[in-house]
Amino acid sequence: MARSIRSLASACVFATFTLAISPGTISPEANAQASYEVTPTIAIPKNHSTWSLFLVCNPAWILQNGDQGIAELFKQYKAFGDAIGPNNLAIWFWKKPGTPTADNTDVSRSSTYCERYKLLPSESPHVLVTTSYPYDAIPGDHFVVRLNGLDGQDSADALAKLTDQLLVTGLNQSEIDAGDRWRRTLAAVGSAISKTGCYFNKVSFSIKTGALNAEIAHSAESAGPGKGC
Repeated sequence: MARSIRSLASACVFATFTLAISPGTISPEANAQASYEVTPTIAIPKNHSTWSLFLVCNPAWILQNGDQGIAELFKQYKAFGDAIGPNNLAIWFWKKPGTPTADNTDVSRSSTYCERYKLLPSESPHVLVTTSYPYDAIPGDHFVVRLNGLDGQDSADALAKLTDQLLVTGLNQSEIDAGDRWRRTLAAVGSAISKTGCYFNKVSFSIKTGALNAEIAHSAESAGPGKGC
């Protein structure tokens, strides 16, 4: 039965969960982790075990942050994609091939996935990591980072701290199965909040699998001296 978590005290909480998730199937044709900047006429490639989508579903966020905010966040998002591990595809939607700018970010296409995964535009930007091909009609197991309107620099900082912890957990190792991958993701979130809580004052996380339904939010107690900010 799925469980819900509304708050997080420490990473130790995650050790009590046993996730009954079948290992993901990785095609022999799948490439190592790569970033893929999708334009409207290009379909998302298949043959990957996970896909990471950066979604900006709120046009107001684009206007407020401009080219500099997009560029800062794009750089950190690519690092986040690397940390998810081999056979993950990190995707950013563009209107046309080119540089990371506000005008070139495809909000319309992002909104398609926000609607499919029931993500609120007011909580974007989002980072969605899914084990199902993103075009599938029924969403599969997935993990969501809600940046909740943080500006480009603060969003980039939060992703950088989360990326550090993803790497520490060994999530980018090729031999781990799908169940272990989710456990390590949850552990990374807990560690990031515990060690650098003030970077996550507005950030929330959720994970939905066949065995676990978790909503994780930073609490005010996590911030303060000694949290690395």
